[in-house]
Amino acid sequence: MDKKPYLIRAIYDWCIDNEKHPYVMSLVEKKTLIPEALSKSKEIVLNLSPQSIQNLYIDDDGISFKSRFSGNSFNVFLPITSILGVYAKESGDGIFFSEDKKVPPGSKNINQSISKPKKPKSHLTIVK
Repeated sequence: MDKKPYLIRAIYDWCIDNEKHPYVMSLVEKKTLIPEALSKSKEIVLNLSPQSIQNLYIDDDGISFKSRFSGNSFNVFLPITSILGVYAKESGDGIFFSEDKKVPPGSKNINQSISKPKKPKSHLTIVK
C-alpha cells in the first residue's frame, strides 16, 4: 500500500491546524483533470485551502476536489503518481516526493527521499 496519500493528508491537516494555506504541486499528465487553460504547462500548483475548494478527497488514486477558475466551477483530479509535493504557502514547509530518489529498504538515511522545499518566490516588487 502506498504511503503517499497518507503523507499528503498529514501535511494538509498540519497546514489547516496551523492556519496555513496548503498548496499542492503536481505534474500535468494524461489523467490529470484541470481546466484546459491551465494544462499547457508540465507542472501546476494549486491552493487546497478550504476557502478555495470544496469536497476534497484524497485516496490511493489521487486528489480530487471542486474549485472555481475564472468564475466557473470545475472538478479537479490529480493522479497520485503526478503529485510532486504538498506544502504550506507561508513557510514552504511540507513534503516533496521524488520517485527516482527512493531510499532502499533498511537504509539508515531516511531523509534522502524528502527534500526541503524552496520558498515560493514573492509576487511583490519594490517600488521606489
